[in-house]
Amino acid sequence: MAIWLVCFGIGILFLARGAFQPYIFPLFEHLGGLTYAQIALLLNGYVLAQSLCAPVAGWFTDRTSVRTALATSIVFGLSSFVLISTSPGFLISAIAVFVAGLAFVLGKISLNTILVLHSSADTLRRSVAKRATLLNLGSFFGNSIAYQMTTRIGYGAHAILLGILYLPLAIGLAAPPAPSVSPSKKTWGMDNVKTLCRNKVFLADSLRRFAMVLPYGCWGTIIPKYVIDQYHSNKPVWIVSLTSVCTTIIGAHFLAVYLSTKLYRRGFKWEWWSMTSVMFYCTGLILLMFANNPVMLPLAIVVFICGEVLMTPCFDETAKKHSSDAGMATCLGLLHLVDGLGRMLGAAFALAVYGGMRHSSYNGFYWPIVVGVFLCVTIGLHMVAHALARGQNGVAANKGRMETALEQQPAGVPDGPELEP
Repeated sequence: MAIWLVCFGIGILFLARGAFQPYIFPLFEHLGGLTYAQIALLLNGYVLAQSLCAPVAGWFTDRTSVRTALATSIVFGLSSFVLISTSPGFLISAIAVFVAGLAFVLGKISLNTILVLHSSADTLRRSVAKRATLLNLGSFFGNSIAYQMTTRIGYGAHAILLGILYLPLAIGLAAPPAPSVSPSKKTWGMDNVKTLCRNKVFLADSLRRFAMVLPYGCWGTIIPKYVIDQYHSNKPVWIVSLTSVCTTIIGAHFLAVYLSTKLYRRGFKWEWWSMTSVMFYCTGLILLMFANNPVMLPLAIVVFICGEVLMTPCFDETAKKHSSDAGMATCLGLLHLVDGLGRMLGAAFALAVYGGMRHSSYNGFYWPIVVGVFLCVTIGLHMVAHALARGQNGVAANKGRMETALEQQPAGVPDGPELEP
């Protein structure tokens, strides 16, 4: 029951984001008369709040409770969009958008913490599949609602609706608390961060996450821009969105749950998911070379989203693998930071290269160049992660062998050589 409540809450949260982020440019053009450069800064502030503030949001969730963090998210989301509806200037709008980004990451981390704590290691992928289904449906319907609102009623009413959409997040407050160890209120609660940063296997898994999301940064940034330029119309973007939703709903249950179970039984290792996702991403990006074909465009998106379907459960599994219940939100916050930085760097690289090549005679080689760089960088990062984890595992193995030898040592035999007097 708790898992379903959380999944519906996450669906509502992404419904609010899906109704805001794609329409941020026309929203502030109509309400505040802001320029393209100013609105671009607002968008960057919204994204930065979700990545740079994620560790703080995770720490706050662990130091208080998931219910307190979720309630704070509702208050921040409602107040920020009500303020935006008053058509403030650029500075006030920047503060409001930053608070809206903080509201999103607080809500996401608090709800995900509940989901991970209520799911065992065996059932986590099924829980994540439910979440992915409702998340993508929420985002798609939010996008559709925003289109109708902005064309029929206006942007002021749309901003008010964005704030009101945070109120149904209270459904997550009804989820029963999971049994966990409460952190000591006499400290700053930094022990969880220090423990994770000293864990080389966690650092290796985080490095794999960073490498994996670099090509994923193309989603929602360069991909829609590239498709619009190919068709000279916004209409194919809706096709891309619909294809993504359908692929996620089917793939989350077939690939991430059913097929992954079969692969595990045949010896597939958990660490291999990251490069598997990268290969799906890069294959989908290469297929976008033929995006002007109405059949190849959905095919490219299907292949690309399969990488996302396989990537998503690994985020929660990494937290489950390395963190205690008392530090779960802190771990999720650190992983959100890694994901956010990776996506931003991947998007910035792809956008910069496209800006330099779109009008050149070599624009047909854009995707092979971008994909080639992504592959080289991700393979190199995975090699570093493998060496880092192997070093930690080697130390642990030597320690285990030493402890076993000591336990098997006969009674009366000294631990080491003794010098005669």
